[in-house]
Amino acid sequence: MIDDDTASGRADDDVEVPPLARKVDYLFRRMHPDDRGPYSLQEAAAAIEELTGEKISHNTLWKLRTGKHDNPTKRVLEALATFFGVPPSYFFDDEVFRAVEEQIELLTVLRDTGARGAHLRNFLRLSPEAQQMVGELIESTARLEQRTRPDDPDSSPDG
Repeated sequence: MIDDDTASGRADDDVEVPPLARKVDYLFRRMHPDDRGPYSLQEAAAAIEELTGEKISHNTLWKLRTGKHDNPTKRVLEALATFFGVPPSYFFDDEVFRAVEEQIELLTVLRDTGARGAHLRNFLRLSPEAQQMVGELIESTARLEQRTRPDDPDSSPDG
């Protein structure tokens, strides 16, 4: 059995990870329901087959995620894209990747912070000036938090 922890942890950080592996790993780390953590490789393989009919082993997913295999078939990439809800071009087009990554980051923040639709609807009802004030308040608060936790890489206000 393959340990999922090895999928995102690299044995040698000096070795450059292929772009496809970074993209696949990113989806595994970020795209999961809000009531649980990331999918295991076994869960993803079973769900991909159920959703798309494409049989992909958890070992193949591990190889794609770690860069041990970087030339999957078009059908495998389409099945992965369908499972994670991204366009297949996410894997090939860096502009699409960046746009999707930005959307995923926003959705991840909303999921992980507990912000709900009502919060967003109320924010959107504010005047542009009030929206700017809220944005400045968030940035200011993030800078203050960063000063109190300078060793925490996830507390960067630039993200």
